[in-house]
Amino acid sequence: MRFFHAVVLFATFAANTVFAADKIVWPTESTAFVNGESFEAFIQPTFGHEPKSGLFGDVRNNGYRFHEGIDIKPVRRSKRGEPLDSVYAAMRGIVVLVNDSPGASSYGRYVVIEHDALDVHVYTLYAHLRSIDESIKKGVRVESGCRLGQMGRSADYAIAREAAHLHFEVGLRYGEHFQKWYDLQKFGSKNKFGVFNGMNLQGMDPLAFMNAAREGKLSNGRVADYISSLPTAFIVRYYTAKIPDFALRYPKLADLNGSQRGWDIHFTWYGLPKKIERIKNPSQYTEHDGIEIIYANPFEINRKCRVFVKIKQNGKFQYTELLKDTLKKMFM
Repeated sequence: MRFFHAVVLFATFAANTVFAADKIVWPTESTAFVNGESFEAFIQPTFGHEPKSGLFGDVRNNGYRFHEGIDIKPVRRSKRGEPLDSVYAAMRGIVVLVNDSPGASSYGRYVVIEHDALDVHVYTLYAHLRSIDESIKKGVRVESGCRLGQMGRSADYAIAREAAHLHFEVGLRYGEHFQKWYDLQKFGSKNKFGVFNGMNLQGMDPLAFMNAAREGKLSNGRVADYISSLPTAFIVRYYTAKIPDFALRYPKLADLNGSQRGWDIHFTWYGLPKKIERIKNPSQYTEHDGIEIIYANPFEINRKCRVFVKIKQNGKFQYTELLKDTLKKMFM
């Protein structure tokens, strides 16, 4: 039955989502997105709230709470109302994290896959699973449409049965040396998830990503062009001679030509580094933390949550502690 379902999805996506060495499938049994239905047909809102609360972005708590993925509702339930849907790998890749301890994370039971066949090795994350298949282990390679487990509502907090869903993310990670950053925070608890800790992951809009795939914009594994096309909210200049792991891991998003004094980093409003380049025209900036905002789009940064840059009364731009913290993760 699972193989038949995956074939159906492949056939439906067919023309527009074929990579040179990869295919994309919807990660659940729902066919609403594939059939072109509106998001209300497949997005699960938070219990008692409007449908958009299950989308990506500043969609919760009147814009004050950020949601880093999309929540996909089930199409099958048991007599008790529990979801029965299978969850599938959206693309081929390698399993890099399996958490089978539901109380260890707000993601509950979850799986992370890194997609190394693409020009930018994005990760996908599948959270709140009821169960994870025994064959899904760290280091295992999976194909598009491979069953990962069963949809559920596991988490370190209570998710109502009616609101059970798959939380699905697509994104990048900030730095390889996340553990050093984590240790400096003195959280008082062990980092159980290594570099794939949620604090080191930054998602982009999965629904927009899937739409881009359906429109053929990700053909031949070209994700870099898509990421580069995302709106730039601000550009931060960071004066340091250090080469960040981000620039080495994502060379298609990096330009290493320029001054060794530092980097210009182009961010989306929610904190995704979409481009990083050596400074082309360094100034005489001397502030002790070496951070300078050289561009900001007032419309893009006018948010209630995920505020990286503020506009001061004199009209100048001011970076926040959140931005400083993000740069530390990238350059640790």
